[in-house]
This record gives sequence, structure tokens and C-alpha cells, in this order.
Amino acid sequence: MKNFIFKSVYNLWVNRVKPIKAFRAIRALDRNREDTTQVFHVIEALKGNSDRQYFKIFSESKIGKNILHNKLQLVDVLKDKVYLSKLPKDTLGFKYYEFIYKENLSPDELIEASEASSDKHYSNRGISENELFFNTRKRDMHDLWHVATGYGRDALGELSLLAFTYAQEQNRGVGAIALYGYWKVGKVLADQNLSLRQVIYEGYTNGKIANLWSCEDWEKLIELPLDDVRKRINSKKPNLYLNTLEKLSLQQINLNNNQILTG
Repeated sequence: MKNFIFKSVYNLWVNRVKPIKAFRAIRALDRNREDTTQVFHVIEALKGNSDRQYFKIFSESKIGKNILHNKLQLVDVLKDKVYLSKLPKDTLGFKYYEFIYKENLSPDELIEASEASSDKHYSNRGISENELFFNTRKRDMHDLWHVATGYGRDALGELSLLAFTYAQEQNRGVGAIALYGYWKVGKVLADQNLSLRQVIYEGYTNGKIANLWSCEDWEKLIELPLDDVRKRINSKKPNLYLNTLEKLSLQQINLNNNQILTG
């Protein structure tokens, strides 16, 4: 009984919310929006018990049980440029290849930013090997979600995808970053008849409608036509985002330089 009580208290301590740490990370991100490690600091500080709850859903699903049993490493597939480049051009895998490698990007960039922000000795305490495996898998599928949703790597696309991800996972850290962006862009370009907040909220609503994507078999989905994948996982077209991109391009505002987040 004592061991059970000790373990329960210990897990509450390890998984507690750390608002001061999150606030400092958000301030650092506000000073330097290229410092992506701060995003992971916020997520780690505020996630609480959300990862564990989501892992329970995953581990009890048929797909989750198979992935955990065979320890399928999604990142190994995503790093195989030869395999991805030889897939039919309409598949999710080839579209991902174009999205990442034709821009000289790599899955390693996301991994490096995540690992640079984490105190492994501390953050991995109190969770099982399978939970750690699942959390890593979720991180590695981020850019696949970019392709599946249609959101780009521009500032507005990233914020919209974060809102989508929060709707899926209920991780308060992810929600805090999305809310930060929602607040920051609220009054930007108001005189141009553009509501950037509505775009971000569209990401949230699309995330609520979609299947639970972290419980999907992405290794198989990669080989299917992107249109079919979107139907299977209930990915709705981000119409407000695409329309806003078109309007902003006409005004020669470069989202890749985060101009909407300045001021």
C-alpha cells in the first residue's frame, strides 16, 4: 500500500504543470521566434498528464498494439529518401518527400530541436519505455501532418497545425503555443479584411473532426494516394488558410519571414 501511495504521489510530481517554466519559454520565444527549442520547453512544461492519457488510447487500439509489439520506427521510413522518392507521385509518401527533401530539410531537424530542449534525466522519469516510444513517434509524424492537413511551414500554417494538434491531443503546452499565436496575430492586417484568428481556429475545428491521427498506421498510409489518405483519416480542407495565403501573396507579405507575428 505504501509503495502504491508513493508511486502515485511521485507520478503527480513528475507530471505536474510548470507554469513559470512555460512563461519563461514563451517570453524567450517572443524575443526570438526562430528558437524552436522554446516550443518544446512550453509543451514539456504544460503537458501534465495528457501524454499518458493519449498513450492509453493508442496502446489499447489494434494498430497501437501492433506498432508497440513490433517497435515500428516511423522515423526510419521518413529518413529513407530513396524509398520515398520512388513512390507514385500522388502518394502521401512522395508528397512528404517533396515537402521535406526538395527544400533541403530533414526529419533530423525536428528531432534535434526536441532533444535540445529536453532534460532527459528528468523528463523521462516516471514513464514506461512504451510511453517514451509513443511520444517519440508523435513527434516524428509532425511533418506528415503538415502534408495531410495541407498546412505549410509558414508561420500561419504552423500555428494552425498546432491548433489542430491541440484539438487532437489536448496537450496544454501545444494549446498554449497556439493561443500565443492566436493572441499575437489578432489585430494584424485587420484593415485588410483578413481574420487570421479564424484561420487558426479552423485548424482547431478540423482537428476535432478528424480521426485520432496518432493512432493511425502511417507506415501504410504513406503508400496510398494523398486524396485517399485524407478521406480515411477525415482530413478537412483548410479553406480559410488557403484563401488567406492567396490574399497575403497578393499583398506581397512573406509568411516564411513571420511578418504576421511582428509588432
